Amino acid sequence: MIEDAVLDAAERYAQKFFAQDASGHDWHHTMRVRRTAERIAVEEGADVSVVALAALLHDVDDAKLSPETSGDLGNARSFLAEQGVGGEERDAVLTAIREVSFSKNGAAKPSTLESACVRDADRLDAIGAIGVARAFAFGGVHGRALHDPSGADKTATTDHFHEKLFKLKDLMCTGAGRRIAAHRDTVTREFLDEFLREWDGNA
Repeated sequence: MIEDAVLDAAERYAQKFFAQDASGHDWHHTMRVRRTAERIAVEEGADVSVVALAALLHDVDDAKLSPETSGDLGNARSFLAEQGVGGEERDAVLTAIREVSFSKNGAAKPSTLESACVRDADRLDAIGAIGVARAFAFGGVHGRALHDPSGADKTATTDHFHEKLFKLKDLMCTGAGRRIAAHRDTVTREFLDEFLREWDGNA
């Protein structure tokens, strides 16, 4: 059982780590992933403390944010060592973090239930109303177009809906994740439909 003091320290660490982020990978994203992951863990019978800690640390070694540590999860490893988290608990947390990334893991099945809970929570935060907002925030930070009606610009934010967001509902690993994703997927699709109607002057 990972102590509450460690989770509190991880929360403070994440808040400081992501203080300047405006791309949608901020501290609020981390906290939403934690809350959703814990909700899923309770329903699925996973180790809630492992899930919570992995969720709090899941982006500190993300390749988009910390490419120099993404290979060995250096930031997460250092934090866990400083907090005295070792053995099976450390390995479980690191496994869950390693198996979150969409670009690295795609549809590959997570190796643990705890990994599945954190992965589903992270992917759920990419769809629905907040997911749509995060997609456009990320695009803005990186200078991407909102939309390219020709379809030639594959970096345009609306292209990301087809490239990734519309796939996530069918990639959920838990029953709880699938249930939540069904609603958020509908919201995401309805948004893009409305966006394109307005873009064309038809709404």
